[in-house]
Amino acid sequence: MKPFTKLLLIFAVVVFAVYSMKTPVYETIIFIVCLAFAFYKTAHLPKMSVFLLYLLLFMLAELIVTTVLDYFVYGQYTGFTENIWYFSFSLIINLCICLYCRRSALYFLREEPKLFDMANSLFYVFMLFCFVDLYALGENFIRNLERLGFPEDQVRHLWEITHMYYNIEIYKSILIGLASICLFASVYAHRSEEALPVEQE
Repeated sequence: MKPFTKLLLIFAVVVFAVYSMKTPVYETIIFIVCLAFAFYKTAHLPKMSVFLLYLLLFMLAELIVTTVLDYFVYGQYTGFTENIWYFSFSLIINLCICLYCRRSALYFLREEPKLFDMANSLFYVFMLFCFVDLYALGENFIRNLERLGFPEDQVRHLWEITHMYYNIEIYKSILIGLASICLFASVYAHRSEEALPVEQE
């Protein structure tokens, strides 16, 4: 099977699995598994391993906090308040990952150019994650302006703004699939580079 076909298959499987779950905790677990696999395959590359290890820590933190939110927030408040908690936390963690990937990409560009592609591509993917979270958070406020003191009869027509609310699972599924593709493509590229000298000998 050609590398592109493998990556396309991985993308399809990850997107389908994440979308089928439709639960933030399980989505995070799937990406953690992808990170753990990439970490295992690059254990002999210290700098890449450290980069992936920090990403794993970020995702584990997201998993823990999401579980806490499910236990203490879900069902305890109005949908407006719950959405603020979930979308705000998701935005914060994805922004942290985005900034970390950018910082790592700049470091790799100077010190280890062959590792630049993974960090840089993940930076752009997590920028999209931040955009989705920010869009969802903004939409949540716009849809609930009457709770912020605006006259209900003037903002009632905004209740129908629900695009991201009903489609966020699709967008997150695609983005997790893209992040997985970035991971596996980089791992495959580095393993192929290591195999070339052996074949030439």
